[in-house]
Amino acid sequence: MNTPASEVYRVAGEPRRRNAVRWAATLVLGLLDAGSDAPSVSEVVIRRLDGSLVRRLPAGDVRAFETQLSEVSDDVASLDAVSFAQKWIAPSD
Repeated sequence: MNTPASEVYRVAGEPRRRNAVRWAATLVLGLLDAGSDAPSVSEVVIRRLDGSLVRRLPAGDVRAFETQLSEVSDDVASLDAVSFAQKWIAPSD
Protein backbone atom coordinates (compact mmCIF):
# COMPACT_ATOMS: atom_id res chain seq x y z
CA MET A 1 0.00 0.00 0.00
CA ASN A 2 1.19 3.51 -0.75
CA THR A 3 2.00 5.98 2.01
CA PRO A 4 -0.95 8.25 2.86
CA ALA A 5 -0.31 11.91 2.06
CA SER A 6 -1.18 12.80 5.65
CA GLU A 7 1.92 10.89 6.80
CA VAL A 8 4.15 13.06 4.60
CA TYR A 9 2.47 16.48 4.27
CA ARG A 10 0.42 18.93 6.27
CA VAL A 11 -1.75 21.71 4.87
CA ALA A 12 -2.65 25.01 6.50
CA GLY A 13 -3.82 28.49 5.74
CA GLU A 14 -1.05 30.94 6.56
CA PRO A 15 -0.79 34.72 6.25
CA ARG A 16 0.51 35.86 2.88
CA ARG A 17 3.79 37.68 2.76
CA ARG A 18 3.27 41.39 3.30
CA ASN A 19 2.04 43.37 0.31
CA ALA A 20 0.88 46.90 1.04
CA VAL A 21 -1.42 47.13 -1.99
CA ARG A 22 -3.22 43.84 -1.15
CA TRP A 23 -3.63 44.84 2.51
CA ALA A 24 -5.00 48.26 1.54
CA ALA A 25 -7.41 46.70 -0.97
CA THR A 26 -8.60 44.21 1.62
CA LEU A 27 -9.17 47.01 4.13
CA VAL A 28 -11.08 49.16 1.65
CA LEU A 29 -13.20 46.28 0.38
CA GLY A 30 -13.85 45.21 3.96
CA LEU A 31 -15.11 48.68 4.77
CA LEU A 32 -17.33 48.51 1.68
CA ASP A 33 -18.57 45.08 2.83
CA ALA A 34 -17.27 43.27 -0.25
CA GLY A 35 -17.38 40.07 1.78
CA SER A 36 -15.81 37.10 0.04
CA ASP A 37 -14.80 39.19 -3.00
CA ALA A 38 -12.08 40.88 -0.96
CA PRO A 39 -8.53 39.74 -1.72
CA SER A 40 -7.40 36.98 0.60
CA VAL A 41 -4.69 37.87 3.10
CA SER A 42 -3.98 34.14 3.57
CA GLU A 43 -2.73 31.42 1.28
CA VAL A 44 -2.74 27.64 1.32
CA VAL A 45 0.67 26.29 2.33
CA ILE A 46 1.86 22.70 1.95
CA ARG A 47 4.66 21.61 4.27
CA ARG A 48 6.38 18.34 5.06
CA LEU A 49 5.69 17.02 8.53
CA ASP A 50 9.10 18.33 9.60
CA GLY A 51 7.83 21.85 8.82
CA SER A 52 9.85 22.45 5.66
CA LEU A 53 8.03 24.41 2.98
CA VAL A 54 6.94 22.49 -0.10
CA ARG A 55 4.66 24.94 -1.89
CA ARG A 56 2.53 28.05 -1.41
CA LEU A 57 -0.63 27.99 -3.50
CA PRO A 58 -1.87 31.37 -4.68
CA ALA A 59 -5.46 32.24 -3.83
CA GLY A 60 -7.27 35.23 -5.23
CA ASP A 61 -10.20 36.29 -3.11
CA VAL A 62 -11.44 35.04 0.23
CA ARG A 63 -13.88 32.58 -1.35
CA ALA A 64 -11.15 31.06 -3.57
CA PHE A 65 -8.87 30.67 -0.54
CA GLU A 66 -11.57 28.91 1.49
CA THR A 67 -12.47 26.58 -1.40
CA GLN A 68 -8.84 25.76 -2.13
CA LEU A 69 -7.99 25.12 1.54
CA SER A 70 -10.95 22.77 1.86
CA GLU A 71 -10.05 20.85 -1.30
CA VAL A 72 -6.35 20.50 -0.46
CA SER A 73 -7.17 19.47 3.13
CA ASP A 74 -9.60 16.82 1.88
CA ASP A 75 -6.98 15.51 -0.55
CA VAL A 76 -4.19 15.30 2.03
CA ALA A 77 -6.57 13.23 4.18
CA SER A 78 -7.71 10.90 1.41
CA LEU A 79 -4.97 10.54 -1.23
CA ASP A 80 -1.69 8.70 -1.12
CA ALA A 81 1.48 10.82 -1.08
CA VAL A 82 2.31 10.27 -4.77
CA SER A 83 -1.17 11.20 -6.02
CA PHE A 84 -1.27 14.24 -3.73
CA ALA A 85 2.14 15.42 -4.97
CA GLN A 86 1.13 14.95 -8.60
CA LYS A 87 -2.02 17.01 -8.10
CA TRP A 88 -0.78 19.83 -5.84
CA ILE A 89 3.02 19.98 -5.93
CA ALA A 90 4.16 19.02 -9.42
CA PRO A 91 4.25 21.87 -11.94
CA SER A 92 1.12 22.07 -14.07
CA ASP A 93 2.75 23.26 -17.29
